[in-house]
Amino acid sequence: MVMSDYRIIAPLGKGGNCEAYLAEYGEEKRKVTVKKCREIDGEVSAGIKKNMETEARILSGLNHRSIPKFIEKSGNTIVLEYMPGDSLEKIVLKRGAVKEKEAARIAKDLAGILRYLHGRREPVIYRDLKPANIVISEEGKVSLIDFGAARYYKPYERSDTVNLGTMGFAAPEQFGNLGQTDPRTDIYCLGMTLLQMVSGVNTQDAEAVTRYKQNGVKGISPEFMSIIRKCTSPDRDDRFKSAKEIMIALDNYPKMVRKRGFRKAIKALVAAFFISVLVAGAVAHSESTSALAYEYGEMAKEIAIKDANERLPQVKLRFSYARTRIEEYLKDIGVIDVERKSEKMLFDRADS
Repeated sequence: MVMSDYRIIAPLGKGGNCEAYLAEYGEEKRKVTVKKCREIDGEVSAGIKKNMETEARILSGLNHRSIPKFIEKSGNTIVLEYMPGDSLEKIVLKRGAVKEKEAARIAKDLAGILRYLHGRREPVIYRDLKPANIVISEEGKVSLIDFGAARYYKPYERSDTVNLGTMGFAAPEQFGNLGQTDPRTDIYCLGMTLLQMVSGVNTQDAEAVTRYKQNGVKGISPEFMSIIRKCTSPDRDDRFKSAKEIMIALDNYPKMVRKRGFRKAIKALVAAFFISVLVAGAVAHSESTSALAYEYGEMAKEIAIKDANERLPQVKLRFSYARTRIEEYLKDIGVIDVERKSEKMLFDRADS
């Protein structure tokens, strides 16, 4: 097939080296992505040509549902499978920060893609993971596009031939002459992507990034933030060692959130128990007051007894409500029956 067989429909985006277009061909009007090298004064530089050749070679060897399939290359143009949906960048700009549950789902899908790339016989380092290169379909499918900065990992090389990446998302080693990029480089980019996803922070604002990493993000659990911090450690030896480790962490962290919730509930139960003791003491004091009042007249006695009889049921009712709410919370966070029974005993003692 020749390039003239493709009919350009609309532009998809442009970068420093290439321009991408949505196109269609054939009677079925199959949609594809046509990516062309950008020309400067009517010519394409040797470096841009080489990057496109590398991209075509890498994509032609990949087969993953979340990575566009390579179709063909002609001159300074390549044709790829079209991945429908909006970029994560547009989604965040349009709707605001992503909720934690959805962010964790997207993170796990991205970690799965990285695990595929890094686990190949000739590992592929993506190097430009950022919201603009992540596409989310209407059904929620996560795809990774634009492999223009990707390279093969070669263990024997001391550094990258060309430094590529996006400021604000790129790891320190991508621009700091700190050795060649490796799987942990993509892990750093993933962490910065997650941070922007849940906070909306401008990742080029170093002070704001540091503030969020230290103080957390409103509505985001400390456990999820710890995953982000580990991904984005400046020293790559302190990051997750592999995408598989990230997937395990994402699977396990909800349990840690529930445990923290359980500990919080226990503290609330203990506080409620001691309050009930104080209230019981106050009621007993009220009863003794009524006995004393008897000596000073039947009217004072009746007032004191009536006051105690009115207050005690109300106190018990409040603790009954509190007990029900806390038991429902413990049920929601999946606390085992033995733990629920232990807390029930505390309430029973408070009620008695």
